[in-house]
Amino acid sequence: MQNLHNDNENFEALVSVILPTLNEERAISKCIKEVKEGFINLKNKGYDLKLEIIVADSSTDRTAEIAGELGAKVIKVKEKGYGIAYLKGFDAAHGEIIVMGDADGTYDFRELDKLILPILKGEADFVIGSRFKGEIKKGAMSLSHRIGNRMLTFVLNWLFDLNISDAHSGFRAIKKSALEKLNLKADGMEFASEMFIEASKAGLRIKEVPIVYRKRIGKSKLHSFKDGWRHLRFMLLYKPYPLLIYPGLILTVFGFVLMLILYFRGNIEATSMHSFILGAIAFLTGFNSLLFGTIISAYSTVHGFTTSKLAQKILDYHSLEKEILTGIILVLAGALLGVRIVYTWVTSGFGGLSQFATAVSALVLISAGIQIIYSAFFLSMLLIRGKNS
Repeated sequence: MQNLHNDNENFEALVSVILPTLNEERAISKCIKEVKEGFINLKNKGYDLKLEIIVADSSTDRTAEIAGELGAKVIKVKEKGYGIAYLKGFDAAHGEIIVMGDADGTYDFRELDKLILPILKGEADFVIGSRFKGEIKKGAMSLSHRIGNRMLTFVLNWLFDLNISDAHSGFRAIKKSALEKLNLKADGMEFASEMFIEASKAGLRIKEVPIVYRKRIGKSKLHSFKDGWRHLRFMLLYKPYPLLIYPGLILTVFGFVLMLILYFRGNIEATSMHSFILGAIAFLTGFNSLLFGTIISAYSTVHGFTTSKLAQKILDYHSLEKEILTGIILVLAGALLGVRIVYTWVTSGFGGLSQFATAVSALVLISAGIQIIYSAFFLSMLLIRGKNS
């Protein structure tokens, strides 16, 4: 593939513009015409580029027919999904530069030069059109979407050491050679986040440019809370440590130490019953978070999202057998404490008991043991699935 950087600004390069569509017959014509106008603008600036428009279509209306009449290459995508449409579009694209954009009229494709020029000039591998750095037209983005975008972008920047203002903008351009370095798998809206995560892992040069965002043509297909959760869930696959494992470890240690100190101080029922319960709650909550984060890390490793040495060690069959044994020991220890309580009650003539600390300790041991056993069984099944897939 040729180097796209050219000081003379006089060369040819094939650019593939991919438009995913799901019943966009009212907007597709406008989008394709603006794409062509955008290329005329580039030509007027001295860039003689070849254009390939690909419509990845899952529609039941006339979207595909209209796109074909306007010269676009239409590929039918049987499965519905934002990520699936783009993955199919990438497979069909031949361009050295890939441009992505929603075909709902929200993005002004006459601004294509803003995305393409940084790549042509060798300034970036991956360019994003930022709506927040540009202009958002009245009625184009609801307040909930603004807040959700800001929050998810903040989390993405924090977890993956990025500096992006609009991580969920759908107007993007990327070099084909850079795209080939990304291990993209997501089939839904979380695909938008996955591109940034993979780009960060691959060390791509990312640049944002200001764009105009308009009110969409037709009914929106976004679901604020559902799509937001899918983005957050996907980020957890890559980074369970700062969100689950580390906080879980802190809570587990805090709860354990607090219970231990109060237990050996004695007289819990009279002086520190509520603090002892707090320690038990902290321990079980943290321990559950710790195990859940470990399971996510293992799942991510098995399915190729990330590679964790800890997860690989945990997924060893011998380690899993030790984990199950540990869980059984904890359950038995808790059960013995329960038997001790019953024995004390019987020998005292079935009278009043003062065994609060022992009872709570038994509950914590049994609960923690059961969690370890269940987690180990799940991980063992995940390991079998991973080896057979």
